[in-house]
Amino acid sequence: MSLRGLGELGLLERIRPYLGPGAGGDDAAVIHDGHRFLVASVDMFVEGVHFDFAWESPADVGWRALALALGDLAAKGARPEWALVSVAMPHGWEVDRLTGVYEGMHWLAAHFGMTIAGGDMSSTAGPAVLSLTVAGHVDHRPLARADIKPGWTVGVTGPLGAAAVALRERKAWRLLPLIEEGVRLNRLGLACGDISDGLVREMEKFSAMSEVGCILEAASVPRAQGAELEEALTSGEEAELVCIGPDEAIREAGLEVVGRTTEEAEVIVVGSELETTGYDHFA
Repeated sequence: MSLRGLGELGLLERIRPYLGPGAGGDDAAVIHDGHRFLVASVDMFVEGVHFDFAWESPADVGWRALALALGDLAAKGARPEWALVSVAMPHGWEVDRLTGVYEGMHWLAAHFGMTIAGGDMSSTAGPAVLSLTVAGHVDHRPLARADIKPGWTVGVTGPLGAAAVALRERKAWRLLPLIEEGVRLNRLGLACGDISDGLVREMEKFSAMSEVGCILEAASVPRAQGAELEEALTSGEEAELVCIGPDEAIREAGLEVVGRTTEEAEVIVVGSELETTGYDHFA
């Protein structure tokens, strides 16, 4: 059986028996360390899939890779503390390319007062691969995807589709993870997710873990300047978060309401015919 066609969620089901209790349901692991909860996440970025040096500078690539990795911490309300970075690079790289990638990561890390604590390096025939592990702490256990309930409201923090516009126009986009916003939203008791693979795909992940469905109103989804409706619904690599909780909590948070959860474990988009629901490496 080939990997292609199973989809990321299908592959997760195949490996779930080998994971620890509670692992695999969310993009970040939440581990009680005796005093607080450690939130840790790992992301890989592959040249030609996630970044392209033909139109992105090394510093832009480094910044964006760390920013997207930190999205998982923002979703759990954790302030970032440290990162480990591993790089597999072709021998043909210039040294300035490597140092430029680290420079971009350093600039963003300094913004959040976090440390790049170490990592690893390896050679490869190509393409290049960056692997980032990021970690921070929270004082309480954040809600998981599996915790959402039918009848709750779905909201987003802001306009979607900016990443798709930047990609289409071949313009580097230094997104800023919503760390402090994530802290605030989690304190309100909301279940949050970063929109790394698209809004609809993120809701499919919530549904798969909770067996709770969702109805999204396409016309209610805020769009970034220049973004098409389908891009706002399916574009990933967003700085914005999607949050789910009781209606009064979503409205108290000041979020843009885009849908509601349902008893049926199915994600339905009203008002748009989508060619795809978002990005999946193994679709």
